[in-house]
Amino acid sequence: MKTNRGARSGRGVFATLFLVSAILLSFASPSLLAQSSFTSPFDHYTTGYRLDGAHEYVDCESCHVYGTFAGTPTQCWDCHRSASLVRATVQPATHITTSERCDSCHRTAAWVPIARIDHLETYGTCQSCHDNRRAAGKPTNHLPTDNQCDNCHRTTAWTPAFFDHAGIDSNCASCHNGTTAQGKPTDHIPSTNVCEDCHNTMSFSPVARVDHLQVMGTCSGCHNGVIARGQHPQHIPTMDECDTCHSPAGWRQ
Repeated sequence: MKTNRGARSGRGVFATLFLVSAILLSFASPSLLAQSSFTSPFDHYTTGYRLDGAHEYVDCESCHVYGTFAGTPTQCWDCHRSASLVRATVQPATHITTSERCDSCHRTAAWVPIARIDHLETYGTCQSCHDNRRAAGKPTNHLPTDNQCDNCHRTTAWTPAFFDHAGIDSNCASCHNGTTAQGKPTDHIPSTNVCEDCHNTMSFSPVARVDHLQVMGTCSGCHNGVIARGQHPQHIPTMDECDTCHSPAGWRQ
């Protein structure tokens, strides 16, 4: 009888200790429990595939399907395609046509904004992508032209543009208005001429020719040594206006 009583007493003490331990654990710090449960000495970098960016927060089973570790794909396209078993976002149907690898343009932190683009591996014309939907396209204030984008712009930057005027179907002032493109400066000579009467598409200066019939004001109003060539130091002293002796066709006439 004493033996049975001792056994029951021992079981009672064990039950009491178990109950006290359970109560203590219920008050333990959640962060401590999480740390003890999920901390692992395993370093994923040792596999040759570094978990960074968005990959750092992906559940293991999202990539290691069916608990398989050996042979898990390491290239972006192996996972980010519709036929993959890995639960990853796939390349959209509207993606530009290219032979480049995903990481040539995108980062692991986020798909957008795109980090860089190698246009050498991109197929199609500029406007195939630069349509204001897939990528920034021609702005609403762009000058009217039938040129292709790459006739004037480069893949490294939109500006400065190297402009081919051959495809322009309007006059100079429609673009060279000071807003769309550089216009007539404030110190321009007063004239009713259109730009192309004096300038050419290769350069504003030097002026190719001047139709003096459309120039308003006196000769010295322009030929003052600042706007246009003026009276040279060896000129004879005179109070006469230039056109008293000279003609628009030439100084010596």
